[in-house]
Amino acid sequence: MTSNPRPKQDGNTGSMYRANLSPAQVIAEAWRRESPQSQEFWRQAEAKRKELYTAPRSHKPRGKI
Repeated sequence: MTSNPRPKQDGNTGSMYRANLSPAQVIAEAWRRESPQSQEFWRQAEAKRKELYTAPRSHKPRGKI
């Protein structure tokens, strides 16, 4: 007797569908589910991070050790 094994599901609807998506597609799907306020929060946080880490550093004089 042969049977086709069924893919395991974790109980969530659409889990088999999500398994076929690339990581980028899963991230894009999650972003679309975010509220506009949440999206704006993350855009501002990313802008602050970018400014902080890409701004030229000022060279502060160091004392002699």
